[in-house]
Amino acid sequence: MNEMIEQYVGIFIQEAREQLETMTRSLLDLEKNPEDHEVVNEIFRAAHTLKGSSGMMGFTDIQELAHKMEDVFDDIRKGLITPSSDLIDSIFECIDAIEERISRIEKGEKEKEDFSHLIKKIENYIKENRISNEKKNFHPSNMEETKILVNEDYSLKNVDEYLVITVRLSDDCIFKSARAYMVVTALEKLGRILKCSPGIKEIENGDFDESSFTILFVTNYKKEKIKEAIKNIPEISGVEIKDFKGELERKSSSIKSFSSQRERKDSKLKLEASFSPVQTVKVRREELDKLMNLVGELIINKIQLLNASREYKLDFLKTTVDNIDRLTSELQDLVMRVRMVPIEHIFNRFPRLVRDISRKMGKKVNFIIEGKEIEVDRTILEEIGEPILHLLRNAIDHGIETPEERRKVGKPLEGTVRLAAERKEDHILIIVEDDGAGIDPEKIRRKALEKGVISENEAKTMSEQQLINLIFLPGFSTAENITETSGRGVGMDIVKTKVESLGGTVSIESTVGKGTKITLTLPLTLAIVKAMLIKAANQTYAIPLSMITEVISIKRSKLRKIGNVQAVDLRGKVLPVFHLRKLLGYSKFEKEKYDALILSKGSFCFGLIVDSILGMQEIVIKTLDESLKRIRGIAGVTILGDGQVVLILDPISLIETKS
Repeated sequence: MNEMIEQYVGIFIQEAREQLETMTRSLLDLEKNPEDHEVVNEIFRAAHTLKGSSGMMGFTDIQELAHKMEDVFDDIRKGLITPSSDLIDSIFECIDAIEERISRIEKGEKEKEDFSHLIKKIENYIKENRISNEKKNFHPSNMEETKILVNEDYSLKNVDEYLVITVRLSDDCIFKSARAYMVVTALEKLGRILKCSPGIKEIENGDFDESSFTILFVTNYKKEKIKEAIKNIPEISGVEIKDFKGELERKSSSIKSFSSQRERKDSKLKLEASFSPVQTVKVRREELDKLMNLVGELIINKIQLLNASREYKLDFLKTTVDNIDRLTSELQDLVMRVRMVPIEHIFNRFPRLVRDISRKMGKKVNFIIEGKEIEVDRTILEEIGEPILHLLRNAIDHGIETPEERRKVGKPLEGTVRLAAERKEDHILIIVEDDGAGIDPEKIRRKALEKGVISENEAKTMSEQQLINLIFLPGFSTAENITETSGRGVGMDIVKTKVESLGGTVSIESTVGKGTKITLTLPLTLAIVKAMLIKAANQTYAIPLSMITEVISIKRSKLRKIGNVQAVDLRGKVLPVFHLRKLLGYSKFEKEKYDALILSKGSFCFGLIVDSILGMQEIVIKTLDESLKRIRGIAGVTILGDGQVVLILDPISLIETKS
């Protein structure tokens, strides 16, 4: 592989994964709607683009397999074969194999993979399921039919734009055919290509190696929208759009056929075109992280400058300091927005997972995803995939019953699993809900006694919710048999540990026979947060403001002992109260009036007595060393404007550690 090709490997890997994701998503849609020809076209285009780019990069093994996948969906478009779940299983197997090959390429491994068994599998399917030529049925959406009708009248409803589009590729573009094909695909969503020079067939076959090409195009969308759609494609250096001044040969016989096809697609095209493409630039993650760290350092120095200005009463610097404060805040907001990405980047992984697990277990599952547009910090996004994976596996394995079991209890044969994201103030809620069998507290009680997790006396006094929460204990599982899906007792423990390490909480609601709802509450970002600075035993600590509901004073005379815990009556509600000094291992001090924070995390609400409250401040969270991450009660560390290193506390973990 020459030097020039080597520098494009990163771009190839990223775009290949995008094509595989498109194919995965579209295959799931095709399985639900086998007659959706637009989905078939989407898969065909993705396979074709992958074939072209891998061939240009010299990855002929991927090229051959992608070509065979392309052949399958070309036959489906022509009506020669019909898609089935078995075929989709085989295509998913190919996608997985290509993904593994791409991962090896990413690691620098250049040895080609033998995909002959997968190619043979697809060839056998085509041979066994192909319909004879006499029975084949060309659908109006067939691209081959579209391409030979170049001179026909492709008038759209309300069309008044016949355009000549000239597209110029970047001088260093190596994927010329692939880029040209992507332009063709983008334009087909916004109108109709009447003619292309060089021809579309030449572009499709990978024979295009020019720096520009021209398209005669008819559309009912504005030129600006067309230009944006093309410029959003990588390595496009210029787009020129002119009105067509020539004459079109029109054949009335084709008008009716095309109009009926257009009416079916009209609403979908309008919806797609209403979302105007946004000009973007790709930035490496390392650069974003570095930028975030620099902004963090800038904020620390800003606070130091503000403190110095107030302490030494430097009034002549007030305007400058205020401007620095404002500009730093705006820069911080901008960087935070850049780091925010839609949660769909994680959610899109799971439909395939749910499909595969439910098929393997013989269960029917309707998988619903909501709130994919909710944005969250990339750092959070990268960490929540594993917890959601465990919850979905549990929902299908432990929750959703088999069709026979659901029939017996009068439920629909198809179970429902819902994955949703919701924004709540400065937190994001991720909900995994099913309409399955629910969690039986009595079953948990028996298992807990059998494993020696609780005593007989504890078993008698524990509430149903307390029993349900036992599933978060390490090694605890109610599964009778160990399977590859679950039963080893590590799933829910991993979920709780991971979510709490991100500063979040897990809550469960479950009703026997009706289903289970698990809610993960997570902060939107882990980088820069507002916190309350407090003192305890002459040390300064920070507690995230998102956990604090109010600050109060408590008279010592108002504290009451309930069991082993102190409590106070706060507006008619009995609230447990803890001394931070005692939680940290220091001896508590006595005084007539205490400063206290009222904190809440999930359903748990309590008071925390501190020595003194210093005030609110923005803090930059620094990640802990791996050895320090294991210390419960410490969520992170920050540096104040005066250079002081301060621990960020997680009071709930401290309470659990001492209880």
